[in-house]
Amino acid sequence: MIKLTLLLLFFIIFIKKNICWSDEPHMIVSAIAYYNLNDKEKRILNKIFLNYKEDRDFNDPITGALWADHIKSNEHSTVNPSDIRRYEILDIFNEWHFVQIPYNPTKMFLPHYYLNAHKGKYNAMGVLKYIYKILIQVQKKPRHGTYFSYNFYLRFFIHIFADIHQPLHTISFYNEHFPNGDKGGSDITLNYHGQIGKLHHLCDNIFYSRKKHWPHINPSILQKEAHVLMNMYPPEHFGSKLTIPSNKIDFIDSIANESHQLAIEHIYSHIPVRLVNKDMQIKVDQHFVINLKGILNKQMVLAGYRLSLYLKDIIANIPEDL
Repeated sequence: MIKLTLLLLFFIIFIKKNICWSDEPHMIVSAIAYYNLNDKEKRILNKIFLNYKEDRDFNDPITGALWADHIKSNEHSTVNPSDIRRYEILDIFNEWHFVQIPYNPTKMFLPHYYLNAHKGKYNAMGVLKYIYKILIQVQKKPRHGTYFSYNFYLRFFIHIFADIHQPLHTISFYNEHFPNGDKGGSDITLNYHGQIGKLHHLCDNIFYSRKKHWPHINPSILQKEAHVLMNMYPPEHFGSKLTIPSNKIDFIDSIANESHQLAIEHIYSHIPVRLVNKDMQIKVDQHFVINLKGILNKQMVLAGYRLSLYLKDIIANIPEDL
């Protein structure tokens, strides 16, 4: 009976393709970060989000974490725009959600571009470093920044910071069948007891255990879930991973490389790297799914704790006259 129940629970996970943490994980990361701010820091952050006049939605620090995904062009969204909001068309920022650190286990020849794509400015690592540096350099100077600029930077920073803790947002796998990379697992198909789905999408939804989408997420229930996860994984659980050096800009590289290594050790190590191609279905077992769900849940909590430390620095440098 237990085996049958587990099987039924996992049968629903293999749905459509997607390429970002789902709404629920993003809101949980932001809720954990927000909880770890002090009251003054929360008031400053609340004021900034409430004074964003360009969008009627996502105007608080927790739902604001979703804005960067909901301004993308996505006609396959589960949200009906005629009922809630219009389809957006801002695809120019799509590359900001990923950093394509190459994983080339078969040692095939890679062009210079693929070897160095992760070193550019217009990817997740580069954008996070840039935003953090800009906002720290304000140093509370009067008449610097607006509600628009702070909302733009903070919404992207909060969102992308969570993204780089999802291991498949930090890797591009290559073999002879994927000479241009596998799009962070979006081109790899898994088969779990006959149910089919794309690897990246399954990790974004934590194997469909975190599948809720805005606006159908109850904020109170979500905040309770964030507290449950913090009780399961308190700060001391992560040890030195929460010992962030004074140079927080360089530490962003360390975060991305850490996630990249998790992808190799816990995901690609279970994949036949020489043979896998777009037409192949990789069979995975219950152990693989349960282990990976645990890792992804811990990554959410770790992201929230770390994000709070970065936000404290940013908030401390916001001008008092904003």
